Amino acid sequence: MTGPGDATQTVDAETLRYLSRILGRQREVQETSLFPANRQESLVVVLGDEYYPEAVDEARLEVRAYTNGDFHVSSVESYLGERQRCRWDRHDQDHHSREHFHPFPDAGTSDAEDRDFPTDLTAVLERVVVPWVETRLGEIWEE
Repeated sequence: MTGPGDATQTVDAETLRYLSRILGRQREVQETSLFPANRQESLVVVLGDEYYPEAVDEARLEVRAYTNGDFHVSSVESYLGERQRCRWDRHDQDHHSREHFHPFPDAGTSDAEDRDFPTDLTAVLERVVVPWVETRLGEIWEE
């Protein structure tokens, strides 16, 4: 499998399978779906709806990993059909450094921020993404 816009980019299926097993064991995770038809290069992690207010239809993470170390991790929240998202990225592009973050609510390119992430994607999830999700969950309940 190749990534968008780069015919030489190969999906790191082994890493995504590993993450699926690890994340699937977490009590906050409702389900994982590896390479679903609508996201064939991704691991989709649906977070348990019991942790979210009724206004949130769904909260999920979408993870893409490539054998060259590139990745995209999106946090997506759906409210009555409206989606909000942010994204952590490691890939070469023209708008920011190789490692960058696209903030909530629309993950827009113009709002992206340069970041430094741990080398290993598992550590990125553990040290960056999961703490962000936990903070965001607290914010949602306060709203």
